[in-house]
Amino acid sequence: MSVSIPPATIRPTGRVAACAKDVAAQQHLELAIRRNGYESIAVSSMEELRALLLTENIAAAVIDEPESIEDVERLDAEMRRVDRPTQFILLPSIGQRLNTPRSVSCEFVEPPLTPERIGRSLFSAVGRAQLISENLELKQKLEGRMFDGLVGVSQETRELRAHIHSAAEHDQPVLITGESGCGKSEAARAIHLTRSGPSQPLLTIRCSLLTSDAVKKELFGDEETEGRFATAADGTLVFEDIEALTIPLQIQIAEVIRNSAYRVDDTYIPLRARIIATTTSNLRKLCDEDKFETRLLNLIERNIIQVAPLRSRISDLPGLAEHFVQQCCVREGQHPRRLSDEAIARLESHQWPGNVRELENVINRCCSLAGTPVITSEELQPWLEQKEESTETPGLTLKEMERKLIEATFNRFGGNRELTAKALQIGIRTLSGKLREYGYPPRGGPGSNRKQVRAA
Repeated sequence: MSVSIPPATIRPTGRVAACAKDVAAQQHLELAIRRNGYESIAVSSMEELRALLLTENIAAAVIDEPESIEDVERLDAEMRRVDRPTQFILLPSIGQRLNTPRSVSCEFVEPPLTPERIGRSLFSAVGRAQLISENLELKQKLEGRMFDGLVGVSQETRELRAHIHSAAEHDQPVLITGESGCGKSEAARAIHLTRSGPSQPLLTIRCSLLTSDAVKKELFGDEETEGRFATAADGTLVFEDIEALTIPLQIQIAEVIRNSAYRVDDTYIPLRARIIATTTSNLRKLCDEDKFETRLLNLIERNIIQVAPLRSRISDLPGLAEHFVQQCCVREGQHPRRLSDEAIARLESHQWPGNVRELENVINRCCSLAGTPVITSEELQPWLEQKEESTETPGLTLKEMERKLIEATFNRFGGNRELTAKALQIGIRTLSGKLREYGYPPRGGPGSNRKQVRAA
């Protein structure tokens, strides 16, 4: 004779807050919560409960004799706005009359308040919170993959993506500010992709690399070539490091933006390109010092997007590091690799003065020179030690100073050898030879220098 075995019940896990003014009521609630297998935290007021829910991961809050359902619903709405999964269980006193909650996250448990009745409500509430948490985590991961360079789940990155979506709803100029290497170019690219799509042109003027005459020719063209104002039509034109432009050229650009048209010879042509400017400087301060054109700033500062440095959104680092590892594996023709937990911890302890660009360069160097399936903290350490050395260390040899200059410029331009060579005013072959001497992989076949490293 076969014996049927009832299915096992998997109890959801989570922390539960017990909110009651009376100490005895707190103790009664905590006892009921712990008897049902949950960790309990006691508070004595709605203000304390709100502070707790905003700082801790709380699956459910049991509120004894709430004064009004409206207070609970306001707190519930605030939790939804900040993506908190907390559910609310309300325990009215005998004879207390309260309106029926309008939110599905709030439920009543009528007297008698036995541990069993409270336990059934806790089981449902904590289960819902756990499901909501899983859905939120999945949503954050999907949002983090929306744009290649904007991977992350931090509040700062989520707000950045929201600002990008908002900026993509209009065609007004946008000013993107932030430290060097924090991701301003990726934010500009994300605005372009969201607004115009990949089929439209995205053109960049690197103002710090070009002379005033060269920028003017790039923008307006000449008898032989069209300028960027024309070729970026229906797309986006990005002025990178706009503070590097000369004042006369800033005035011209301000006129183009204000009139929505640019002049070629004696003809005015409508401006059909979206203008985005990026800067690492305080442009308002530069205006006060007569180093930036106030009229141009007044036009571009109406829509400002601030990109936070990596050190202030360190929770993005694991996802970013994984993203760069996978990119490098594809580019180098390697088998899939991953970072060990110790390697992630070591990356998280670094200060990242070079921000996301520095992280990408560290990952690229390490991946290019090592071939193990799991990247360890020991493999990362040499590259991080180089970053942590002070650039003002006394007694550097000429060769050491040359290396620091080349590597800093190479990092600044995200590993682009042509731009690095141009900025340093050296030949591309000379630059490649120096980088190979420093341990960087050659431009040739994927990972072709790793054999040399192992044989050394």
